[in-house]
Amino acid sequence: MKRWIAILMACLMLSGAAHAAEWAEGTSPERPYPGVPAVDLKTQIGYMLNYPKADNAAERYCDTLYIYLPREDLALGDGRLSVMTGEGEWTGVSFADAERVRLYPLDEQTLSDVRWGGGIGVEVWLPVSLPMGDAAWIEMEDACLVPESGASLEGLPKGDQAWRAVVEGDYGVGGLRFTHEGDDVPISQPAVGDLVKFDLKLGGDAAMVAIASDNGSVTCAEGDSFTQSGEVTLRLEDDDFEWTVYFMDGDGNAVDFLDFDADMVRR
Repeated sequence: MKRWIAILMACLMLSGAAHAAEWAEGTSPERPYPGVPAVDLKTQIGYMLNYPKADNAAERYCDTLYIYLPREDLALGDGRLSVMTGEGEWTGVSFADAERVRLYPLDEQTLSDVRWGGGIGVEVWLPVSLPMGDAAWIEMEDACLVPESGASLEGLPKGDQAWRAVVEGDYGVGGLRFTHEGDDVPISQPAVGDLVKFDLKLGGDAAMVAIASDNGSVTCAEGDSFTQSGEVTLRLEDDDFEWTVYFMDGDGNAVDFLDFDADMVRR
């Protein structure tokens, strides 16, 4: 995911050589870049870098959200992050769920990339991957991130324009989730006999899809090739599962692929 940092820096039109992780003159956690207004970190969450979003979209698939903040005095709270669409909540995660949310100090290389003197990162692993396109947005309750003082901070994303979570591409995979057979409720720890469901999108250079599992750990009752967009259901035949979605042109040549395996649920 380092690609999104590079693109972000281009969008911010920052220049200059990389530097050690220290705050440059005139910058601070309250004002992480020269020329931007300072914020009161006692009442506001402050500046955030988010991925994916409209000007820094994911490509073809995304099941993880990334948040960078140029401050180090925050902890995970018990607020809820919701992925919303026009039809309501697509999926959501409590920040109290240690299996889904991780907070960590940014390493020196990342701090150099974003040109900060310090900061933290938050990764959110979604129970249902983002839909393709730009229909989804992120809303976060104020209690998601809490300061050492215990005060409630304002400024986390709210409303359909705050953080548009965009997954671009003429083709790709959206809405991937694991479920028990006969149920569509997402589960975190799938086992043999459980299902994988996702929305397949075809278009552009991709006229068809072939699904392959080299170790036979995933099967599909509908066959292993698809020529139309729609929902695909796979069955797990082994706990150590893996499969690949090959996107192919009209002549059967692979133009792209997405790999999936058990590491998706063993983070």
